[in-house]
Amino acid sequence: MPFDCIKLEDVDEISVVRFKDEKVMDPSRIEKMGQELMSLAGDDDQRNLLINFEDVRFFSSAAINKLIVLEKRMRAGGGEIKLSNLRPEVRDLFSFTNLDGLFDIREQQSDAIRSFVKSTSD
Repeated sequence: MPFDCIKLEDVDEISVVRFKDEKVMDPSRIEKMGQELMSLAGDDDQRNLLINFEDVRFFSSAAINKLIVLEKRMRAGGGEIKLSNLRPEVRDLFSFTNLDGLFDIREQQSDAIRSFVKSTSD
């Protein structure tokens, strides 16, 4: 299924999401992005989801709300979500809002992928 706001690839049985926009702030794009992310949470094959922020320079609070809803839905379905490659300005937003405690945030995509493997083999 083609997406307008996100790119999806599978790496070691983990679905890796990247955002197509470097500034995630337009309300209509955020709504569409939320729908695309929620479609992944409803897919039984998507147990582990990694969101890579490498190309994102700005992420609005409305977009963060979509991630909170996604995280709750993933957890309710027995899945797990992790974030990686946050630029300092985006990482600060998660810190200021105390959401760095809700999300498992890793420096690099490879670190996050390894942490999924550990948590599923335990």
